[in-house]
Amino acid sequence: MSSLTLEQLLKAYDTPWHQAAEAWRGLADQVDEAAEQLIRGTRDLPDAWPSGEGSRAAHARATMLRAEVSNTYNPARRIHQALADLAYGVRGFRTRAEQIVASARQAGYTVDAVTGTVTGPAVMVVGDSARIAADGARIAAESARIAADLAEELAGARALDDATANVITVNLPSAEAGFGWSRMRDVSAAELRAQAGRQPREIGEWWASLTPEQQEQAILAHPELAGRLDGLPATDRDTANRIVLDREVTALNQERQDLDARESHLRSMAEQGRIAEVYPDAANPGGRLLDELGRIEDRRESLAGRSAGPLALHQRLRDPSQPPAFLLGYSSADDGRAIVAVNNPDEADNVVTYVPGTMADLAGIKGDVERADKMVLDATRLDPSGRTTSAITWLGYDAPDFFHNAGSSSYAENASADLSRFQNGLRVSHDGDASHNTVLGHSYGTTTVGIAARDKGLAVDDVIFVGSPGVGAGSASELNIQGDASNVWSSTDANDVIRHTGFDDTMRFGENPSGAAFGGRIFTSDSDEWSPVATHSGYWDANNPSRRGIAYIVTGQEGRVS
Repeated sequence: MSSLTLEQLLKAYDTPWHQAAEAWRGLADQVDEAAEQLIRGTRDLPDAWPSGEGSRAAHARATMLRAEVSNTYNPARRIHQALADLAYGVRGFRTRAEQIVASARQAGYTVDAVTGTVTGPAVMVVGDSARIAADGARIAAESARIAADLAEELAGARALDDATANVITVNLPSAEAGFGWSRMRDVSAAELRAQAGRQPREIGEWWASLTPEQQEQAILAHPELAGRLDGLPATDRDTANRIVLDREVTALNQERQDLDARESHLRSMAEQGRIAEVYPDAANPGGRLLDELGRIEDRRESLAGRSAGPLALHQRLRDPSQPPAFLLGYSSADDGRAIVAVNNPDEADNVVTYVPGTMADLAGIKGDVERADKMVLDATRLDPSGRTTSAITWLGYDAPDFFHNAGSSSYAENASADLSRFQNGLRVSHDGDASHNTVLGHSYGTTTVGIAARDKGLAVDDVIFVGSPGVGAGSASELNIQGDASNVWSSTDANDVIRHTGFDDTMRFGENPSGAAFGGRIFTSDSDEWSPVATHSGYWDANNPSRRGIAYIVTGQEGRVS
């Protein structure tokens, strides 16, 4: 039982406990990193050293070490949380006790912090005996109430002290077995699917409750499920989605090799005059050959289309000459989905999410990621503070396939919940102080961003619209973001074809965000392109001042935007 006294409570300050909590958090982070390195460093040991007594011993020892190091993470994390709760709790109990003592002394009562006793002011011996008795009873009752209030705060502090000591005791390693070598249960596919319906903060807390070994198992066993969960660290999502992408690239390459091998075989047999052996039941083997060669060419063209996006991603993710890229989401179903971050958003000071518009799909992801690369380059070049920036291409929705589809708001409405969840997830997984977050929409992507902000809310500091056909709102104040109307920015080039989607400032999807009546802030763009269609895509051209404006907004240098 805690022996905490009132005197100690009144002198208790939370700073040392916060410092201790941070030390344990740092230890937990170091253990997590060490466990991941150990797990990944020994993952392929059976393949590299497949047999023999030494192999078996090394594999057994690696398995034990992975389990013990992995099992260290959660105890350290629990002690950190207990100490943090103690720090905040003690401050609350001390503050309330101080207020009780101050109020009592102001009313003339004396509080003995050592014994916890409360003495009332002396009763003036004036008046009849009944009044003197009443005054004495009132003072005694008030003294008892003050003492009881102080005792309640002290009891709460003692209970918290006992609870914290218990958490520390049960989470310290045993002298004999350390944290143990038993491997925690596997995470099932059903458990991962169940997380998809939860909020990113809940998902992040659940993921953090797993040991590093459990996290690794979930990623390796079910990458297509783990990689799509908002709230998970960017590095974990990247690992999972790369597994999915690599599998698809391998399958695509195999399909290409199979087509090449089949064509080579057919042509070889034809050159040898043996084509009838290939089609023994055909009345016209030569005709069958031409038909199959035609089908092979059709399949090769289809394969080239299906391969463009995955191969471009595969190459960019492994390009050592570029800033590191992280694959935060991936699917090749239908038109495909991809969420690609340039630099780690969990570690960056500034994070901008770029949402492309009409005709954006997986096959064209290369150009959209190049825009993210440019935004990182511009932010680095134009921010004298040296803060880091991550730019994310968010093709996490089905964009309109053609211009006639872009007249419907349904694509944006269907995407709004996913974009909002993704932004919440970025807040959850970010390390350290909160980053300065921006969402930028281009073309129909501005409609997607605007409707998401209007209907679901976006956890961002700034919103940028470029080349917009309207954002589903009549004014900047209708957008639910962490900033206000002064943090809503827009730019539309005078030569942009998008201006023809409306009349004056009434656009296809509401008020023109680049018009004065919208109530946001306008920045300059001026493309060198002569074609209105080319101008619509020219906001990231080398000489367009819109690039500077975007960089200043993304890095929080609003005073430099023109």
